[in-house]
Amino acid sequence: MKNRCKVWLLCLLSATLILSCTDDIENGGAALLGPSFGLTVIPQNSTILKAGAQIFAATGGVAPYTFYIANTSTGTSLGTMVPATGVFTGVAALNAAPAGTATVTAVDSTGVTGTTTITVLPTILIATPGSGIITEAGDLAITATLLSGSALITCSVSRDDSSGTTTIPTVGVAGAICTVTASAIPASGTEDFTVTLTDSINGDYATAKLTLGTP
Repeated sequence: MKNRCKVWLLCLLSATLILSCTDDIENGGAALLGPSFGLTVIPQNSTILKAGAQIFAATGGVAPYTFYIANTSTGTSLGTMVPATGVFTGVAALNAAPAGTATVTAVDSTGVTGTTTITVLPTILIATPGSGIITEAGDLAITATLLSGSALITCSVSRDDSSGTTTIPTVGVAGAICTVTASAIPASGTEDFTVTLTDSINGDYATAKLTLGTP
């Protein structure tokens, strides 16, 4: 009885080995990889400064992994990705470096994918003065120091308190200078506004606080 069991076990192992070898031969001699289940790209939803770098890796699935980065929704390329290593490098020239968010995809050896995002942050500009007060109808000139980009800006004003009633000041732009003009001030007290100066090309921005009225 023992000998019969040994023979049966030997036959089973032999059949398994034959099937395995046959599959490898049909696959060009390479060991077959089973399907992978779940692939996570790390880090998730990372942020970097312009001209910065980020290394991506993957967990789960079957190594090796290949990494890709898509353009932003506007078709702008945030930088380059080395497919084999997952090293992302932002555009080096600050005067051409865009800000935005793109999708990073990792693909494992069996074709399973995982995704994350990378965001290149706008550079914070310097606004001079950073705050100002207009106590009667008139102007306040704010200059943006442009660290990169086009040396041209756009400018906007938003109300800090939605319950305010004073007319929102208007803006005019000349080069990197935003001139805010108040046509009215509060009858009493003050109202606060935020002035945003944005580079016309690459999205870099600066903010300044504006107060209308007498403190």
